[in-house]
Amino acid sequence: MKGLQLLILSALLCWVSADIRCHSCYKVPVLGCMDRQSCLLDPGQQCLTTNVYLGKMWLYSNLRCGTREEPCREAFNQSNHKLGLTYNTTCCNKDSCNSPAPRPTPALALVLTSLTGLGLWLLH
Repeated sequence: MKGLQLLILSALLCWVSADIRCHSCYKVPVLGCMDRQSCLLDPGQQCLTTNVYLGKMWLYSNLRCGTREEPCREAFNQSNHKLGLTYNTTCCNKDSCNSPAPRPTPALALVLTSLTGLGLWLLH
């Protein structure tokens, strides 16, 4: 009986102390995550995703682990009026729970593709 209790206690300790990893990258339209890595979450902290918008157009996302110095604080429609940017930050604490941002809008993809084409044409 004591052996079974010891086995259950060991299993619970392993489950509770399991490492939680978060995605860590800057995600930009068309190119996706730049410098994709993962980070190990410190105890008591959360993974975070900050999506940045110009109006309704998604510009980029910052995915990372929260730290004691910069913990995750959820915020929605936080604005920088000088730049016209809006920030939405979400927090989570499950393994790989901070998913990449939404796909870019078709209009943004068209603009970026056109600018790339123009740049290539100018270099030619």
